Amino acid sequence: MKKLEIKKAFKSNKFRYGGYATLITSMVLVILLVANLIVDKLDLKYDMTKNKLYSLSDQSYKVMDKLSKNINIIIFCKQGSEDQGISEIINKYPDKSKKITLKYIDPSTNPQVAKKYSSTESAIANGSIVVESGSKFKVINESELYNTTQDQTTGETSVQSLAVEQKITGAIMYVVSNTNSVIYNLQGHKEQALSTEVSQGLSNQNFTVKTINLLTGDWKPASGDMLLVSSPSVDITKDELTKLKGFFSKGGHGIFLVDVQKVKLPNLNELMSNFGIQIEQSIILEGDAANYYQQPVYLVPKMNTHAIIDPMVSANLPILFPVGQPINQLKVKKASLKIEPLLTTSDKSWGKKDINSTTTEKEAGDIDGPFDVAVAITDTQETNSAKVVVFSSSGFINVAGGGNMDLFMNSMNWVQDLKENISVTPKDLTTEPLQITKGQTLGISALVVIVIPAIVLIAGVAVWLRRRHL
Repeated sequence: MKKLEIKKAFKSNKFRYGGYATLITSMVLVILLVANLIVDKLDLKYDMTKNKLYSLSDQSYKVMDKLSKNINIIIFCKQGSEDQGISEIINKYPDKSKKITLKYIDPSTNPQVAKKYSSTESAIANGSIVVESGSKFKVINESELYNTTQDQTTGETSVQSLAVEQKITGAIMYVVSNTNSVIYNLQGHKEQALSTEVSQGLSNQNFTVKTINLLTGDWKPASGDMLLVSSPSVDITKDELTKLKGFFSKGGHGIFLVDVQKVKLPNLNELMSNFGIQIEQSIILEGDAANYYQQPVYLVPKMNTHAIIDPMVSANLPILFPVGQPINQLKVKKASLKIEPLLTTSDKSWGKKDINSTTTEKEAGDIDGPFDVAVAITDTQETNSAKVVVFSSSGFINVAGGGNMDLFMNSMNWVQDLKENISVTPKDLTTEPLQITKGQTLGISALVVIVIPAIVLIAGVAVWLRRRHL
């Protein structure tokens, strides 16, 4: 009797449906197990962050595609204690190129290795990163991996963007480069000396800085060389003007930092007119509190769309531009000149003509804004286009934080047509709260509280009714 009942049980609908359910469940589990093994093996990940924080740009991939030398990236920290976000980005480099290797070294247990890469400027510490190729290396301190900004009201400094890719890709380009572009720093006119930070930044960007005095030295610039004029307080001579006009007429490249001077500089002004611009001898004051920092002369200008500026806009890095002057485009200029404003003040700004005045109030004779305070100029007439960037103040290059140093370095690279050096942008770390309207709130609540439970209840009742008749 019992044997018949057992055989009957195996032939019942309940056993049949139960067997099907067990088989399907087992198949699903096997599929999930195999899928997990495959995904784990392939290490598939998708960056869902707003600014692709953990992804590399196309430019970084292009740099790695062209690598002909082996690269070592060394992170000085105990493996397992590294910043996971930073490691997530750096791991993309060896994953992309077989010529790049990544290793971790604990500086406390390997002091001799750390000492090898240390110098008076860059001492190896926990969190430092070294990128090397052969005997050439670049040290990146942990603090350089972040860009900071200062609150205009409280003065507090906060992290604004992540510069890991920018620094690592830049270091790779530095260590594999065989030649450096030469920057001739004009001397003999009481120019402002470059700070250590600026000099170091130029070196990191593969620029070699040399001084040139056109009155005492014979200048024979090679193709690709550029000129830097850093805030002269004495005018250039007619002979120097002739030499500089000749340099730029042959497609020369240059950067001009021009500060407010109490004396006239007619020959320098003539050179500027050759570029289709005139620098107004007046001090700009900003009338819009949102466009200055603490004092109306410390401008926070609008950043216009341009290859030089776009990386700072993407990273939400403001520019602080102290004591600027208006840059006016001449009504009569060469048709081949293309003048592109980089930084512009608000329409509430004005230019104080009396540069000796101590008042910040607008006076009779002052001129109304808005004003351009930095412009990029290209002369497309020449076979090798002449390119210059003119800033109506030099003070911005000595301001720490924000996008000031990036602005200067990007200008150097743009002038030299080194697009690879300016297209890797820092990743903005600022977060935006999710804005939900009252109607959206009610809709989501109804979905969670009413609709989903109702679907589950209906499905449960349907299954129960069906099973009653098995």
